[in-house]
This record gives sequence, C-alpha cells and structure tokens, in this order.
Amino acid sequence: MEAIYEVAKQEYDNRDPNQAIRLDRFRQVLEPYLYHYLIEQHSPVLNTFWADYVPPAASAAKRAFVIVERRPHPNFAFVLKNTAWADPANAVYLFCSDANLPFIKALLGPKEPHFKIIVAFQGLGTRETGKAEYNRLLTSARFYEQFDHAIEHIVTVQMDAFFRRKLPNEFYVGDYWGNPWAWRQNLPGGGGITVRRLAKMIAICTASSNTDLDNEDAWISDRIIETGGNFPPLEFRREAIMESLPAQNPYCLHQFWTFLENYMAVPKHVVITYWTRLLSLMH
Repeated sequence: MEAIYEVAKQEYDNRDPNQAIRLDRFRQVLEPYLYHYLIEQHSPVLNTFWADYVPPAASAAKRAFVIVERRPHPNFAFVLKNTAWADPANAVYLFCSDANLPFIKALLGPKEPHFKIIVAFQGLGTRETGKAEYNRLLTSARFYEQFDHAIEHIVTVQMDAFFRRKLPNEFYVGDYWGNPWAWRQNLPGGGGITVRRLAKMIAICTASSNTDLDNEDAWISDRIIETGGNFPPLEFRREAIMESLPAQNPYCLHQFWTFLENYMAVPKHVVITYWTRLLSLMH
C-alpha cells in the first residue's frame, strides 16, 4: 500500500491544472495498481467462494447484479467474483459485445449456463462511442424490459467497483440511488454501483428520452427528482457506497482514488491506514 501511495503522491504533485484532465488521469493511472493489490490480497478468499458458487436462476430471484461491459477487461474476473460474493442470492446478468463474448464464456467455463448473458453491443468501440452507447442503453426502457419478471431490484456494477462487505436486505431500497456526488449531494447519485427498481426505470425511460446522451446516472437522477421518485437520505447513501465523499465503513467503493484531493493533505501514515482498511474484505 505504501508503494501505491507514492504513485498517488507523484501524480498529485504533477497534477494538471485542468480538473477534468487531472481527475481522468488519477483514475486511469492508479486503477491498475489498486486492482493488482486487491487481486493479490483477496483472490484466495474469492476463489474458494467461486469454486462452489452458482447464481440462482433469474426466475427464482428477486434481485440481480448487472455488469455491462463490452471489453475483455482485465478486472472482469475479479469484479465478477467479488460482486457475487457480496450477495450470492442474486441472479447475475452480463451485458456484453460480440467481441468479448468468447472471453466471458472462457472465464465462466462450466458455470456459463447459470448466468444470463446478453449481447448488447457490436465490437469493442472507442472510448467515446463506448460511453455514448452505454448511456443510450441504460436510459432505454428496452434494457430494463429484458430482465425476468421476478426481478424487482438490480444493482449495476462497473469494472472499477469493489464490494468490501456483504450486502444486507436494507441495501435494496428506493427507486434509484448510488454514491452521492460531492458536487450534487441532493440528488440520488450514481457512479459505478447503483440500485435500481425495474418498474421505475421502465416508467421513466418510457416517458422520457435521453436525446442529448447525458451520462446515464445523471439523467436518471434528474428524472427521479422530476417524478418524485424515492431514494435514501444522504447519510445512508454516503455510508453505503463511497466515491467522492469519504466514508468510514461503506459496503462498497467506486474509484475513490480519482479524488486524490481528499487525501493528499492528510499525513501519509493516516492515508495508508485508511486505504488499507477500505480495501479490506470484511468476512
């Protein structure tokens, strides 16, 4: 962890004055180091769990994890195992591309029939086209209509997420919510881990269109406010999913390392202790 801190400090000391460029660089540079650490630390536990794990059939589950990823992402295997570990009672849906479908099948091996795999994209796409098509998909009613009728809530998970604690029943509440944004704390939030009630998603995506291709989480957050949708209070969201606002004992994390400004003014030993605890798997 000390080595990761030194990389972070170097990036921070040489940070770009443009905030958007700066945050994007923090995110991309630090991610491989942190996932190397997570894989090294937690693969023994997760591999033992995975050996006997199969998700329930979608028709027999009230909730589902959802991964939408068109690339053969290097974090995929770890994120999938970690996500399943967080709540083995959830069905698992994987939305992929024709390009990474063989990769996913190879990762799943004989477990493949137990997962719902849906080809939603053609090709790998570029970074920009990938974002646009992702935002279009997750703001379309068609996307949410593909889930089994038994599913009430879904949890979307991106490749830079980490579940550090098992998810309790009270996690699955509201119409839509995610980590609170430091800059718009009054909104339901979003990010790499979100909770969504399917009936509400279908309703708002049928009634409105994301014609400007805004980021899907921001677009849905605005629709939730406009329609009087239900979401947990800030205190709950802040302590449940952590991103730009530090928390003490969150259930899960999403690329908190992007927001280095939260940590670089704090003594080194305090940051290392905090990050080490954050990146622990709580059994």
